[in-house]
Amino acid sequence: MRDKRLENKLRLISLQLDSWKKLHDLITYGLDKTKPIISVDQERQFTEVRGHLLQEIEHVFRELDLLRDLGGRAMNVLNRGSSMRAVRELSNDEARRIEAEWNAVFTKLGVVQGQLKSDRRILAGQNILEYYLRIILRRPVGT
Repeated sequence: MRDKRLENKLRLISLQLDSWKKLHDLITYGLDKTKPIISVDQERQFTEVRGHLLQEIEHVFRELDLLRDLGGRAMNVLNRGSSMRAVRELSNDEARRIEAEWNAVFTKLGVVQGQLKSDRRILAGQNILEYYLRIILRRPVGT
């Protein structure tokens, strides 16, 4: 059995994780002062990924019931990393902070994705009667 809401959440979280991975790659490059000067194309990529996250974050986190847990941390990352050039100029403490905040968001999204995939597996083993019986009895999917 498949649940459209669950599948939608999995799609949203997958897209969100991809954007956070791309942002991390760009932040990491920006923080590495041994790398060559940041190109216009890299700055454009950074702006696109950051813009996408800024547009989608509230909707996705609200759908996943993560707005309270992750909204502030995500905005800290996006505000501190306003551009690759700004990232390159962060102090060591600020760089550690942005990395820690990014890691907190990414880790929580990964954990929630794992929980949703587990729910999907459980649902796949149910028939329609079991599914609606659980809804009627208001029991969680995994019990």
